[in-house]
Amino acid sequence: MGTWLFYVADRLLDARLAPETMLKERHRFHDRHRRAFLAVAAPVAFALAVLVARMPPSLITSYCVLGALSLLYLGLVHLPARAYGRSLRYFPKEFAVALLFAAASALPAWDAAWHSAAGMPRHHPLLILCPIFAVLCWLNCVAIEDWEQQHQGSRIWWLVGMAIVANCLSLFCLVSQPARWLAVAAALSATLFLVLDRSQLRAGGRRVAADLALLTPLLLLVVGTLGR
Repeated sequence: MGTWLFYVADRLLDARLAPETMLKERHRFHDRHRRAFLAVAAPVAFALAVLVARMPPSLITSYCVLGALSLLYLGLVHLPARAYGRSLRYFPKEFAVALLFAAASALPAWDAAWHSAAGMPRHHPLLILCPIFAVLCWLNCVAIEDWEQQHQGSRIWWLVGMAIVANCLSLFCLVSQPARWLAVAAALSATLFLVLDRSQLRAGGRRVAADLALLTPLLLLVVGTLGR
């Protein structure tokens, strides 16, 4: 719910503040249905607040810090475009979004490990898997941007290479732990991005498939269920 609210805010701000030439259909869609999105966002924000109130205090603090960083991101990306009449062309937008999303996803597991009775060991799998997931999120954002702009996939290829190398190293470090299967899932996701980059799908279809490519850990649930 928090991710959905973040993306709705980002797209609505883009639709109003970004130059028309930079807008995509997803931005125009949100702008056309602005009132409907705002009407739905209010109860979603309330439900999110109720859930957050049930979290451990340490996790609430972490999410407050992350929320402040998210607001800072929105300000850096959107406010200068109106205040100074120019966008932050060299601001690594895809990288910032990837870090925020990966951190938001990992915080509950990270907080539980950090405050466990044994404490967080130096070689905890999260220390390896969290950066790998951030790279995959970065790859997801870069791929969508490049496909919509009809750019060549050079950025996609070197990011996939980075992800695969990182996964090979993680498999070596986690070979004796159950978490190695998450590294396998991450490597599969990176490979799927290469397949999509070479596919004949249109930009809209690739965009949907790019998000589906991050769902490979669901295969672990299926395999684990069948194994039982």
